[in-house]
Amino acid sequence: MKIATIREFRDKATSYFKEEEPVLVTRHGKVTGLYLPMEHPDNFPFELRKEILVRLGEYISRSLEKKGIEEEKLLAGFESFKKTRRRR
Repeated sequence: MKIATIREFRDKATSYFKEEEPVLVTRHGKVTGLYLPMEHPDNFPFELRKEILVRLGEYISRSLEKKGIEEEKLLAGFESFKKTRRRR
């Protein structure tokens, strides 16, 4: 696993996206993010992938709840976007 600062990750993102190795992103020496390339998902155990998706879903749910956005409103927004996107 590689370790990169936010600035390094930003500057070298294109090359990191082409690699299969995960990148731990830090800010002032503290972990702020993790890039897991999923082009080859078999490189990561199923349980790890499952845990990441569950935690991500929980985070998104909490964020939407804090902002007062309801699921129906969000889905309606996506549908509206898709319709306007197809017209272009």
